Amino acid sequence: MKKIYLGLILILGSVFNIQALSADSIQSVYANGEFKTHYQRHTVASSDIASDIADYLESDFHNAPSHLFDWALKDLGLQNKNNEVIIILKSSTDDPKTGITHGVFDIIVPHFTTFKDVKVDAIVSKTKYANGSIKVVANIIYSSLLLKNAQGVITFIPQKNNDLVLVTDVKINFGWFFNFFITKRRYKSIVEWRIKKFTENIAEECELRQMKLAKNSK
Repeated sequence: MKKIYLGLILILGSVFNIQALSADSIQSVYANGEFKTHYQRHTVASSDIASDIADYLESDFHNAPSHLFDWALKDLGLQNKNNEVIIILKSSTDDPKTGITHGVFDIIVPHFTTFKDVKVDAIVSKTKYANGSIKVVANIIYSSLLLKNAQGVITFIPQKNNDLVLVTDVKINFGWFFNFFITKRRYKSIVEWRIKKFTENIAEECELRQMKLAKNSK
């Protein structure tokens, strides 16, 4: 059974204005019970590859969520034995009529307690804009314990010469227990670095496809 962590209830909604800045950066803020994280990273990929990756991400979330562990969620598993919160994905089913993906998780807080069969429902959608930018948005619309709500987006912003900016924005309101448990320090160690790593995994997939395309075109 694949295991993921609290930071992976991501995939997530727009909370800052998207800007193609010159340097990679990450920022998290907390106000009124809500955490917000903004991370942007430059990579090398064409707009066509960015479109393919966005399609791939949306399709895997709905149809083969376990496959996400092979690329988008790679290295976000059991590599850290000292994780403060562990989430075990027990099942995931997609309802084509509603567009809702229904997940069931066990949530483990080591040396404290385990919450069994926590239900989380999410909707993931993709929007392509005339300027070439693409957004993949996920909304957590129901959670029986983990979250009050969560929303996020990863945006692919093509630049000149196959330069690509990836922007991931996340906002999370935790449920009663985790609102108490996840302090600002714990948020960084449980959630923030996983948002960063998720975005880096997307960038790596873009770069691999770009290199493969360049090699095949010779």
